[in-house]
Amino acid sequence: MRRFVLIALGVILVVVLAAYAALRSPAVESALFRFAANRAAERSPAYLASNNELSVLLVGTGSPLPDRSRGGPATLLAAGNHLYLVDAGIDAARNLQLMRVPLDKIDAVLLTHFHSDHIGELGEVRLQTWVAGRRRPLSIYGPPGVERVVNGFNEAYALDAGYRIAHHGADFLAPDAEEMIARPVAIAPGATTTIVLRTNGLTITAIRVHHDPAKPAYGYRFDYRGRSITVSGDTAPDEDLAHAAQGSDVLVHEALSPEMVGTLGAALAAHGRTRGAKIMHDIPGYHTSPVAAARIANEAHVRLLLFTHLLPILPDAIAERLFLRGVSDVRPNGVVLGEDGTVVRLPGGTDQLDIDQLSF
Repeated sequence: MRRFVLIALGVILVVVLAAYAALRSPAVESALFRFAANRAAERSPAYLASNNELSVLLVGTGSPLPDRSRGGPATLLAAGNHLYLVDAGIDAARNLQLMRVPLDKIDAVLLTHFHSDHIGELGEVRLQTWVAGRRRPLSIYGPPGVERVVNGFNEAYALDAGYRIAHHGADFLAPDAEEMIARPVAIAPGATTTIVLRTNGLTITAIRVHHDPAKPAYGYRFDYRGRSITVSGDTAPDEDLAHAAQGSDVLVHEALSPEMVGTLGAALAAHGRTRGAKIMHDIPGYHTSPVAAARIANEAHVRLLLFTHLLPILPDAIAERLFLRGVSDVRPNGVVLGEDGTVVRLPGGTDQLDIDQLSF
């Protein structure tokens, strides 16, 4: 019996070594890579809405703090086959590609304000939508001042665009499509909203919110086929936002935990990191706590409150529970802590609300 076991083990070892040697042969390695390349090439876009659907995809749900699991703030709205990106935080372009979003279908970017964590990836969104096949300049909507931001990114990427046209050819990369065009949106004094555009059955409304000294700062409401989604942008608790979001199916709202940020600030101060401690001390005043956002959602009578732009970092379930502490007392149902890849779909003409999570 012992001899049989030794022989069997020897045979297994020989087979394993032979298989290992075969896998390391140039021919097998090339064949495996060809197989992987074909599998990657045949994958269809993962995020396409039907013509009758309004949906939201959380592209980035993080903050300026470095986080391996969450990109910077970026939210993609789809009205049928037309896509609109709200903000372009760090990793937005990368995540859009990993999520297999058809970048050539992004009609415009809407900026809520000009803090760096909301615009840091705008240049790469400009580049990647162009390389993906965009055939006209990319419209960038935002508060007055958007002209400076857009002109800066256009200039920063001008040499790169010239290299790529020379390398790939003007037929492949249209020279008259590579730039972004700034489209400033002004809300009249005394008003709190204005229409940004009406197109293809979609109405986008800008909402003045309070994120001083970043002023003006906007949220955006999207209405399509009887369904609606409101994106808060960065804001302190805002009654005007609650009014403008009234009756939305989904309110995508930023959230900061004052308790957790205060704890971080105290820890930084205790270790002599005074600059970081000051930042932690300063930021709660122009953001909204999860409990306050729940109250806004209730006041607006929205069906789903979807948290994004989360601060601080939430590395585990314990941190997530602490972040949401008290929310269920205010709003027992209709709350989702968003992740990169969270999707909410709203088929037109129905009251259906489907929540999913993209794997990427």
